[in-house]
Amino acid sequence: MPDEFFVLQMNLLKYFLHFLSQNKFGWVFLMLIAVAGCVIALVIAVIPLMAAQFLIQVVLPDGNQQLLVSFTLMLALFVLVIIAANWLSHYLLHRLLSKFLLQVRTEIFKKLLEQPSSGYISFSAHKISAYFSKYMEKLYCDIAAIGNCMTQDAFIVIGLFAVMIWLSPDVSVLVFTLLLIVFLVKQIFNVDIYQREQLNRKQHEIYGSMASVLHHSRMVYLDQGIKQEIRYIRNMLKQFQNILLKQAYQTKLLKLLSVVFLVSASAGIFYYLLQQLTLNLLPAEDVIAFVVAGLMLVYPLKQLLSVNLPLKNCDAALRAVFAQLGLDTQTVIEDTPTPYIKTVKGKLRFEGVSYKDDDHLKLSCFDLEIALGERVALINSDACVNTLLADLVCGFKQPTTGRILLDNIDISQVDHVVLNNNIAWVAPDKNLLNDTVAANIAYGNLRCSSEIAITTAAHTSQAMEFIRDLPHGLQTKLGYDYSLSDDQRQRILIARALLKRPKIVILDERSGYFDVSHPFLLQALHTLLNNRIVLIISARSVLQQFADQSLDPANLNLSFSTDSNSAVGR
Repeated sequence: MPDEFFVLQMNLLKYFLHFLSQNKFGWVFLMLIAVAGCVIALVIAVIPLMAAQFLIQVVLPDGNQQLLVSFTLMLALFVLVIIAANWLSHYLLHRLLSKFLLQVRTEIFKKLLEQPSSGYISFSAHKISAYFSKYMEKLYCDIAAIGNCMTQDAFIVIGLFAVMIWLSPDVSVLVFTLLLIVFLVKQIFNVDIYQREQLNRKQHEIYGSMASVLHHSRMVYLDQGIKQEIRYIRNMLKQFQNILLKQAYQTKLLKLLSVVFLVSASAGIFYYLLQQLTLNLLPAEDVIAFVVAGLMLVYPLKQLLSVNLPLKNCDAALRAVFAQLGLDTQTVIEDTPTPYIKTVKGKLRFEGVSYKDDDHLKLSCFDLEIALGERVALINSDACVNTLLADLVCGFKQPTTGRILLDNIDISQVDHVVLNNNIAWVAPDKNLLNDTVAANIAYGNLRCSSEIAITTAAHTSQAMEFIRDLPHGLQTKLGYDYSLSDDQRQRILIARALLKRPKIVILDERSGYFDVSHPFLLQALHTLLNNRIVLIISARSVLQQFADQSLDPANLNLSFSTDSNSAVGR
């Protein structure tokens, strides 16, 4: 059996290669990063040889002092080349990683959003922060360290060791073996830590938005707004990653300046030592070059020997990320040949329906019929049980026994597009997109609706009452510059539902409340619920009063066995 950690590494590599295959500039970036690493390694490998020549031809008493300027200029040129190549490699590497992690974040969010019945309704902003911030930042830092090590330090070690072997093969092998033993014993954990103070506000905003969208994933799925929500979240993530990129560039620039300072100080000390050596018997030219190469080999070799540490440090992040990327992407409703319904009339019937989850019976076997125009309040004390009945109607979950019929056709056989178009799930706390008012009404599969249809929906929902006062009417962009009150936002959501012209409406007050004290919103709700099948999930009596009948989904078999004259159940 292969080691589980090794499997995680292979999965990361496979996913990265898959990303490169989809990104036309990915391989170009990798090639440029490798070229920059080779340039750095080549220049550094030449430095020991140049140092030996400098010592012999300039520093010694018989040396040519006129060559001092030439050697100084050459060294300065080498330093500039190294800095430029290092910066180019760093920029390209972080640019590539930024695109890679943006795709990973987007893919995880897409998989969460595409499975509204899989339990992600319980995803809080804190949990989302763990996946999209904690784990991702860990992966970002660790993969960047690994990439830098493999594209620079490895080439530098090869170049310097080649110089040492060329100068003295036997001693080179001995020195390299000793260094290998020393660094294997003394591995140092060193991972860059990004400052998060500037990111906290943006992070909470993003993860709060994600939590809200996932909480209302049923609505998004029914309205086919997955692409819009993904684009909305992706734009927020892109802004967030631009901040991270800026921090990464600033951090790297500070490190490069620190390296320049250290190199300058080391060069001064080295020059001082060479001046002192001129008073004594000097070693041979190849010995000087060998010693310099050996000293220069220390840092990149330490980095190379520690390359496994970032991989081990991101073990938990890899497990969490690939656990989400490995979600079953099979949809609840299969795209098989289905009966065609030209016009949905809106007759809903449950025949011998029961539901069992993990050997626990949640819904006992019951029969129920709801005709067009009837409104049912679901009043079980457990909101999950009430939601379960709505999930069965939407096809998010399949009954353990029995079947659910829409116009005498089993909904499991109805095309999911037709089913989605005839169901509106409305929750009062659903956030709007940072887009125009019109785009927020024409949401999901209705985004191509005509302006007349959008305007009509806005009038019918009483939203035009405040839209006409906006700076650009329906084309006013909502967001930081202009926000709506709760009742105004809820009227936009009702307009969105009215634009669908659904036969089934689900009002969901599990995590928020409709502002029924506002007369315009109250009128909009009455319009929405008129002549439709309505399921009301609310513990408030003010909303339950909209219903013709109150039912407990967990006791439907008992309710209708004792009430044969019910207008709703049979």
